[in-house]
Amino acid sequence: MKGLNVLVVLALCNLSFGMHAQSPVYSILCKRTGGSISCYQDNTWGFDERSRKCYHIRRGQGPCGFFDGVRGCKDFCIKKSMTSILKNVVT
Repeated sequence: MKGLNVLVVLALCNLSFGMHAQSPVYSILCKRTGGSISCYQDNTWGFDERSRKCYHIRRGQGPCGFFDGVRGCKDFCIKKSMTSILKNVVT
């Protein structure tokens, strides 16, 4: 039982333990939007995980993006992924 406690404490203290799996929220928001419904709003932004770039979606040209501006898209999808990559390289 004491060995199990030590294992749990080590797992909780290791910062790279949970860095390999992405959260479901990140996986949903930071993927290319798809669908057949045209967006009724203007100036929404989506993220393309293949090209690793944010893209602008105009009204009526495709499904709405999850972000109201390019900065929100970059801050959430690009900076977060770069932070996790750097943490994996350091450890």
